[in-house]
Amino acid sequence: PFSDDVGCSRFTDLPQQSRWSPWLSSVAYVDEGRESEWNLNVRGIRFSWRAVSEVLDRPYRGIRWESVSGLRNVGVVEFIPTSATSCTMRVRMTIVTPLLLANLFPVSSGFLEEFLQNKLLKWSLEMFRDVVKGDLALERGEVDLGDALFGAVEGRANAIEATLSYPSSEPTVGD
Repeated sequence: PFSDDVGCSRFTDLPQQSRWSPWLSSVAYVDEGRESEWNLNVRGIRFSWRAVSEVLDRPYRGIRWESVSGLRNVGVVEFIPTSATSCTMRVRMTIVTPLLLANLFPVSSGFLEEFLQNKLLKWSLEMFRDVVKGDLALERGEVDLGDALFGAVEGRANAIEATLSYPSSEPTVGD
C-alpha cells in the first residue's frame, strides 16, 4: 500500500509511534535527538526505557535500536521494496522479560511470548499500516477513506484496551 521510503520515514518519526501503538503512552526525543525515551503501559504495569537508534539505508531502509536503560530490548525494522509503490516490513526484536512479568507469566506457559507476538506486535503493525494509509488518503484529499481507516485503527485500539484489561479472575500483583 506504500513504498519503503514512505514506510521508513513514517516509522522512524519516533514520537508518532503512539498513534499506532496504544499501549505506548509516549515516545520523545531526548539528549538532542541522540536518544529517545519510551513509556509503556500494559495491564496497568508501567515500563520505561531510553534507547539509541540508527536509521538504516542498506541493505534496506529502516531503523535499528537498543535500549540503554530501563526495559531491555534491541531490534531492527526493515522496509523491503516489493515494487515502486509497496514494501514488506520485516521486524526482528528481542525483549528481556522484566522479573515482574516473568513471575506473572512463566516462560513455560508461552503466554507472554504469544501475547507479545500475536497481539501487541501484530496489532501494532496492522495499525501502523492503516495509520499510514489513512494519512496518505487525507494527503490526497480522500477524506472518507482516511476517516474509515482511522476508524478501523480506533476500533482495533479499543479491542487492544479490552484485551489488556484485567478480567476479575486473573491474578494481580501481590496475590
